[in-house]
Parts: sequence; C-alpha cells; structure tokens
Amino acid sequence: MSIRVILPRVTPGKDRFKIIISDCHLSAGRFFEGRLNPHEDFFFDDEMVEFFEHFSTGRHGSDPDTGEPVEVELIINGDYLDFLNVPHEGDFEDAITEAVSLKKLEAIIAGHPKVMEALRRFAARPGKAITYVVGNHDPDLFFPKVRERLLQEWNPQAGLRPDGSPKVVILHETDRLSYPEGVEIHHGNQFEAVHVLNYEKPLLDNSELDEPVLNLPWGSFYVLKVINRLKWERDYVDKVRPIKLFMLIGLIVDTWFTVRFAFLSALYFIMTRFIPSPMRRSRLRVTLDIFRQETQGVFPDLENFARRILDEKPELRTVIFGHTHRPMNRVWPDGRQYINTGTWTKMINMDWRGLGQQFRLTFAYIRLRDGEAFCDLRQWQGEPRPHSVFQG
Repeated sequence: MSIRVILPRVTPGKDRFKIIISDCHLSAGRFFEGRLNPHEDFFFDDEMVEFFEHFSTGRHGSDPDTGEPVEVELIINGDYLDFLNVPHEGDFEDAITEAVSLKKLEAIIAGHPKVMEALRRFAARPGKAITYVVGNHDPDLFFPKVRERLLQEWNPQAGLRPDGSPKVVILHETDRLSYPEGVEIHHGNQFEAVHVLNYEKPLLDNSELDEPVLNLPWGSFYVLKVINRLKWERDYVDKVRPIKLFMLIGLIVDTWFTVRFAFLSALYFIMTRFIPSPMRRSRLRVTLDIFRQETQGVFPDLENFARRILDEKPELRTVIFGHTHRPMNRVWPDGRQYINTGTWTKMINMDWRGLGQQFRLTFAYIRLRDGEAFCDLRQWQGEPRPHSVFQG
C-alpha cells in the first residue's frame, strides 16, 4: 500500500495546523422522503459550521503580525459522509452502482446545506485546505463521478494550494496519511476484518447490471441489510457499546427484538460468507479473521494496532485513528502517542468507564512548528471557550 507523504513548505518559527475529525456520519437529513429519518445520526450542523469558521478565521485565519495566511488543513478521516445510511428508493440495496452513489450524495448534500456551505467557505479561504480519507461508510468515493461531484460542491472554483495541488483532495488510492513530523493517520477500518476495503480492486464487474458495483466488505452488507432495517424499530441499535453487553441485557429487557437481532445476524453471516454472489467476494481467510477477531474481542479501541505501527516505524511519534467512536489520547511511557478522534454522533456506553448516553464533539488538534508535531485530543464546546483538552 502506497503512503501519501506531504512535504510542507516550512517557514522557521511559523505554526501550521492540522485539524482532524472523523465519524460524523452525515446522512440524508433529519427528514427524508417525507418522513422522520431514523438513519440520520448527525445533529450538530450549527456547531460544525462554527467549528469550521473558528479554524479558518481569527488567529487561524491570518498572522496578526505579518498578515500572511495561517496554514490550516482540515483532515476528514473517514465516515464523514454516511452513504450506507441513505436508502435508495426506500430500500438499502447492496448492488451499489455509480448512479446510485450519486443520488445518495445529492441526498446528503441536500440534508446538510449549512455544513456544505461552511466547507466551501473553509476551502476558499487563503491557506486553508481539506483532505478526505475514505472510511468504511463512504467507499462510494471510489467512484470517479462521485468524487468529482463532491469536489465541485466543496471547491467549485478549483482553487489550488500554494504548492499547486488542489485545495480539496479525496484520497482513494491509499488508506493513510503520513507526515514527516512523525504523524500517521488512518481511519482504522483496515484493522478490523469485517470492514477492510480493497484498494487494489474497489469495484467489481457485475454481469447482471452491466456496470461496476462497489466491492464492499462484509460489515457494509451487514449494515445495509440487517442494522439499517432494524433501525426502523430501534434507532439506537448501532450506537450501543459494547455490543456483547447490549445483547446480554437485551435478552432480559427486550427479549424478542434481541433474539431476532441475534438470529438475523447469524443467518446473514452464513448466507453472505458461504453463498457466492456477483455483488461480493467472500474469502475463507477473511472469514477466519472475522471469527478470530470477534472471539478475541480486539476491536474496542484498536490500541494494540496503533502500538504495533509505532513499534514498526521508529520515525513515528503519533498514530491517529477514528472508526471506533471511542475518543482516546493514550501516551505510553516512551512518549509515543495514540489518538482516536471519536465521533460527533450519539453513543450509548454500557461500559463502566463511561456509562450513559454521550455526545462528545472530539477532534485531534496538531500544531506543527520547526519540524515537530504537538498533538492533542480536544473537545469542541463553542463560544466563548471554543475547545478544551479532552478529559475522557
């Protein structure tokens, strides 16, 4: 897998900033197709507009001494747009073509007009740029016309950065960003077998439709065909962590729904992993990896994978993931750091470490100066104190 290395224009003593958000899951809006939409998980449009304004104006807009633009790169680290949560003609089809993805993108744009306008303003300002890393809920960006439409929406004037590259970049050939100051960024889905995207073959030829369809991982099919259908009954079904405790308590307090949930999950796994289909590829090795990870419970925070990357790459100091929806800022005794940017959606935590329903508008804040990176996990609060260090 190739790594995109960004070599910035370094001015001694001058701060540059990277602001990293992920897992906001913007879907088709609170109301869609004439009814309340249980598949919309993002309800902080106004707060996000304020967030983008803050990091593109004031002290992040231009240097008060020189008047030069302050360089701020907004890194959208996957699952920002949630194509999986947008129904197509009332259903969640698993044969996703470019035309279907374009319709879903238009629905998302129409569902969050304030956010789209704020992103256009951000990208248009001097020194500001946007980089989008694909996650497991937005693989529709593998389609060229979908990327073109989003770039047109966020960067309609085709503005360029000082180095000549576009002001808005959508990464679709690699799963990571790497910076020479010792920071590497992944969405994180590539470390979970059920959500691994195939960057070598993101599209599959489909003889039934005579056009390519997305090469989705099993987890995406599961969301489309099981989770999304059950959300009509229980809109929180995909928000509770840990899932095993949710199932155990559910057997007591919501028995029939939980039994159906477990049965449908098991049945769908068998049908999709062992029955051939032109819409998917089910390799035995991946199936075994899914079994292994689910039984070992390695998914909750991906901390072990972050540490493994740091051990394999001594030049790195900080690894940043999203994907898990659990914000973390772990610093080991050797000074190496793992940040997880969490989510801007509602989570229901049944773990004693954070019991209850939570909204945590978390993001990674990176200040680059003289070849060093100072990385922190912060929580957006809005004016008068816009953000503070995340305390857990």
